[in-house]
Order: sequence, then structure tokens, then C-alpha cells
Amino acid sequence: MRILLPLIFAVFITGCEDANELGSTPTQPYSDFFSALPNEPIYPANNPYSEDKEALGELLFFDPILSGEQDVACATCHHPDLGWADARPFSIGAGGVGLGPDRDDQNRGNITPIHSPTIMNVAFTGLGLETDMIGDDFVSGGYFWDLRADTLEQQAVGPIVNPIEMRGDALPEIEDDKEYLKAIVERLKDIPEYVDLFDAAFITLDPVTFAPIDSVTTDNLAKALATFQRRVITSDTRFDDFIRGDTNALTNNEITGLNKFINGGCARCHSGPMLSDNLIHETQPILIGLTAVRTPSLRNITKTAPYMHNGSSPSLRHAIAVYEDREDLQVNLEDEDFADIELFLRTLDTDNFYREIPESIPSSLTIAGEIH
Repeated sequence: MRILLPLIFAVFITGCEDANELGSTPTQPYSDFFSALPNEPIYPANNPYSEDKEALGELLFFDPILSGEQDVACATCHHPDLGWADARPFSIGAGGVGLGPDRDDQNRGNITPIHSPTIMNVAFTGLGLETDMIGDDFVSGGYFWDLRADTLEQQAVGPIVNPIEMRGDALPEIEDDKEYLKAIVERLKDIPEYVDLFDAAFITLDPVTFAPIDSVTTDNLAKALATFQRRVITSDTRFDDFIRGDTNALTNNEITGLNKFINGGCARCHSGPMLSDNLIHETQPILIGLTAVRTPSLRNITKTAPYMHNGSSPSLRHAIAVYEDREDLQVNLEDEDFADIELFLRTLDTDNFYREIPESIPSSLTIAGEIH
């Protein structure tokens, strides 16, 4: 008994100390903070899914014909081998050579003042907690770090007209963005295979007069690109299994990290199925040209380093440490919390996502641009 009493007392004291720690809560109402991602992409009513449209969008995504100098594609900065991002703090657009960290701007200076986010799960951007009550009226958005694009279709053509990202120095006589996009569309019309693909993907007869309608348009270009991007989802993570009710999907240490993530204040902004409220927060660091930026998703976070809107955090642990004792954000994390939260964040990852690259593209240009 003399031996047992001190042991029991020690266990009791340890338990009391643990109860004061961020991760001590064994269970929480996790559904108040998070929900699992849907198993299928969500398509808006004005751009319903079709296999032809998705196939066309994939070719366009990898085809540098959409860039002014025909040397950079959407996939140049959103490449499947790099988590559909580019693994750089700042992306190098028109005139650059190489892929990801090895890309060089060739002294052109076309370096974006912003970090390229991944396109994974963009179909669910802006989705709220009630994923089991998704209606036909759901439209994902907004997009870009400043939420200036209301829909994925609007976002899809944004980089095409951006002089640094894709436009470059070609067609300098065209200043208007809409006219510039029309010039890009004319390029597509000169390629018979693209004309056939657009015809297959979109209605080509007026529903009233039955007169032929041109299928190769700026709107259809945007719809095809957005449809393809919605294909890339990661809804089968261990975290999703846990939120769906499989209590064994996470280890005790990972659950401790999840509790610390909530109790420390991280879930105030990183919540919902995307672990993002997709809102702009004025307290975030100032970005060039912006006063604040939106909350990024944490889905498949280990695949998309570096982190932050300016790529300033090279590792996941560093990104977590940025929020140590951030009273301005109502976040309360200490050194001993970082490892546990990192363990939890890794449960948001899966290797099971679409990452195919076309074997050829209709323009016969270099697939994904000048990346080699």
C-alpha cells in the first residue's frame, strides 16, 4: 500500500496537468467545426458536367496555346507532379523555362508577387458545413487570394490575360482583356481538332431557330477549364473517415493534435470541409497590392509547400510556428503544440488524386509549356 499510494497520487497529478493542455479534451463536437468532403465534385447548374467538356478542359489546361507567347500553360504553375501547384514562393510566368523550384525567369522579370495555390478541391471552395444538404444552386467561390473572381469559370481565364502569368509580351496592340481573349479563341479556331472537341462538348445549334452556333467561345473556354479543374478532388483522407464516424481512423496523438488545433484557435478560420472559411481577414500580413488575403485551404497541405500567400514558410512546422501566441488572430499556440498539430494536419493528405498528363495536345506545342 505504501508503494501504491504514491503511484496513484502521481497518476492523479499528471492527469490534472494534462487537463490544462490544449489537446487534453478526448472528444469534441467535431461536426461543429468540420465536415467531410463530398465524394464527387459539385458542378454549377450553368455548367453541368460532361465527359467531353472535361476532356477538352484537360487538354486546354496543359496547352500553352492559351498564353500570349505560347510558352506557358495553366499546368506550368499548377502541375500534378507538384500537388497541382508549383512548389515555389512566387511563380514564374511568361518567358520562364523549367518546372517548379528549377524554373528560371530568363531575366524577363515575370515573377508574380504571390504564391500559386493548388487547384485540388477547387470544386468545393466556399462550401459550408452542411455538405449533406447541398442543393443545385451551390456555386463555388470566390477565388484568387483577394476573392476577386466569383466563380471558377471567372478564375479560369484570369491568368490568361495577366501580363506576368500567361499573356507576356505578345499581341501588344490589344489592350482590352475581352478582345485579347477573343484573339486566343481565334487561335483555337485555327486548329480543326479543337473545333471538333468544342463542338462535341457544347451545344452547336440554337434551341429556338436551330441555326448553327459557334462553339469555340471565351465562355466555353472558361467552362471547359473549370470543368476539368473540378475533377481534382481528395475526399478519401483519414480525416474524412474520422469525421464520417470512424473513430479509429486517427491515432491518439493525431486526435491530440486536432484538439490543439481547435482549442488553440486555428479552427476559427480553418473550418468547414475545406478547413477554410474562405474569407478575407484584415489581420493577415499585407500582400503586395492587397491589404489582406483569404484563408487558404489546408487540404493535402504537405503536397503544396512552401506556405502562406507569399511562400514565406518553407515547411509545415514553420507555417504552424508563425501562429505562436498570435493574440491579434486569437490563436494561442506554444512550442510543444507544433508537433502534435503537424501530425493532425498530415491526416488531411492522400496520394489518391488525379494526376494524369496528356500524351499529346492539339496544338502540338510543348505539353505544359517550356518546363524542361
